[in-house]
Formats: sequence, C-alpha cells, structure tokens
Amino acid sequence: MGQDGETAGKGFAPSAVVNGSGHTVELLPPEPPRQRRTALFFLGHSHLPETMSRLPHLVPALLAFFATPLLAQEPTPVVTKITADLGYVQASGNSEVTTTSFNQKLTQQRGKLGLEQTFNFVYGEQDGAVNTNFLRVAVRADFKLGGRLSTFATLAYDRNIFAGIQRRFEENLGLAYQAIDAPHDTLRFEAGFSVTQQTALDGTSNDFPAGRAAVAYKHAFSPTTYFVQAAEFIPNFQEHNDYRVNTESAIVAPVSARVNLKVAYLIRYDNLPEPTFKTTDRVFTTGIQITF
Repeated sequence: MGQDGETAGKGFAPSAVVNGSGHTVELLPPEPPRQRRTALFFLGHSHLPETMSRLPHLVPALLAFFATPLLAQEPTPVVTKITADLGYVQASGNSEVTTTSFNQKLTQQRGKLGLEQTFNFVYGEQDGAVNTNFLRVAVRADFKLGGRLSTFATLAYDRNIFAGIQRRFEENLGLAYQAIDAPHDTLRFEAGFSVTQQTALDGTSNDFPAGRAAVAYKHAFSPTTYFVQAAEFIPNFQEHNDYRVNTESAIVAPVSARVNLKVAYLIRYDNLPEPTFKTTDRVFTTGIQITF
C-alpha cells in the first residue's frame, strides 16, 4: 500500500482526491467540532460553578418543602355569635318611671384566637328627670397559649354620670386559666395589670396603674338554660383605699329557638367614690335575649 493508503489507514483524512475526469481536487481540512454552551442548567452543559448548576434542582425541592405544610393545613374554622338583650320598664300614676336597657355582645373564634366586643347601656327617667345614665363599650382579644392557659388584652370605655364619672378608659393585659371545662360547668380565673385614665364630672383627671382579678362561673342546666356568676376586683396601685368591685348574676331560659328570657342583677361598688356620691350602684334587669 502507498503512502496515501498508509495515511488513510492511520485514520487521517486525505488532503486531495482524483475525480472521475482525472483531475486532482484539493480538500479543505475539516473544522474542529464547536463546543456547545448553553444557559439551560438542567441540560448539564453549563460551565458555571458546580454549586450554581445545582440550583435548578434545589429550587423545586425547596418549593415542595415549604408548600407541603401549607397545602396540608386545613382552613381555620371561624365561629361567630351575636347576642342582644333588650329591657324596657314604664310605670305611670303617682310617679312616671321609664327605664331602658340594651346589652349587645359579639364573639368570634378563629382557632386559638378569640375576639369579643360588648356594648352596655342603661337609661332611666323618673318624673321627667334623668336618674340613670350608664354606658360601657369594650373590645377584647384572647389567645390560647396551650392547655388551659391563655392571654388576653382589653380596651374599655365607660361613662356613669350618676356615679360622678364623666369618662373612663381602661387598657388591660393579663392571663386567664380555665380551671373547669366540663359539659355542664365552666370556671375561669383571670389576673392582669391595667392603666386607667379617669375624668370626673367636675373636670378633675386621675390617671393611675391598677390591677384586675376576676372569676367567672357558668352552670348549664340544659344546652339553652344556664346560670352565670361573674366578679372582678380592681385595685388602684397608687391609692390603697381606692378599689372597685363589680359583680353580675344572671339566669337565662329559652322562649324559642333564638329568643331567651334573661334576668340579671349587677352590683358596682366603689370604695372611694367621687365627692357627694354613694359607694354602691345596684341594677336589676329583666328582658329578652336574642341570639344570632
């Protein structure tokens, strides 16, 4: 075999060939293969650092890791309840007496978070003169910490003209413990710290820190008939003789599916009342309660 055969046998391409007419044709050397570069990480042809080339594989894994708990989590159920108490008394003859009471309560439970809003109003006249004028508005948030323990925050405003209070704001923060949570009985204790801003009818202001200790008991005779007893003690930390005690006793019995009859007795005691005012107010109310 000649030189050209030896060259071809060694795997080298010939530089020229003879065509059928006997002419010699030179062949151009073949171009070296081009190295492909791509920015598509998942094809594995990128020359980026190894760590960055693994990112496309990590991103889907991270998305799956964080998305799995969210997809598995069930929506938190929201339970909302509204109650309204209406009371009205009118007497005529030897004396003209008119008394109106309205109490409203909105509660909403969102998993561990509980929200509450209350509105209380009592207004009365006797022989054309106002003898009762009480208003209280409050909002509260409770959060379950675990087990029977929870924390709460309250913001309240009240006005009691016939106790000498033009306006009073209270901000309260504390802990609650559910001591009893049985089918027919519940018992809860609360303790906390509050800040009070109080303005009397004569214009004098008094801002002071205070405490709050409370207890609430409920006994259910049936799913719609129950008795409630609540009490709270609010001491003024700046004046040891200045403290208040509020209690409420109430019984509720059904009249229909959404209408109940409610009888309540409230006591508001102020050990250091405004000058010329008495220490104790008592309110007895009867009326209907509507539940939505």
